[in-house]
Amino acid sequence: MDFSNKNVAFYIRGRTIRTIAKQQEAINQFVKEQLIPQERTEFFLDHCDSDEARPELFRLIENAERFDVVVMYSYHTLHIDIEKYKLLENSLLVNGLKTFLIHG
Repeated sequence: MDFSNKNVAFYIRGRTIRTIAKQQEAINQFVKEQLIPQERTEFFLDHCDSDEARPELFRLIENAERFDVVVMYSYHTLHIDIEKYKLLENSLLVNGLKTFLIHG
């Protein structure tokens, strides 16, 4: 995917600081490699378990019109259960957000 001239949302979710840090490190490297300007990015971070409330994910969905794509570390970021991941991914797609997984 070509990220030039795209407004990119990055969604990070994890239960532990270590999990969050791993995702942040990979995403920061991704931003550098793709040459995505900082002014075209916004980060959304939920520090929670997979089945807990995610206020930042819902804030992202509510502001979907501002972004062209949402980038995540892996599908586990949305949910560890693949079926629940697909439901959440569909919520993003319905709101006009394409998804891109760094580690598909």
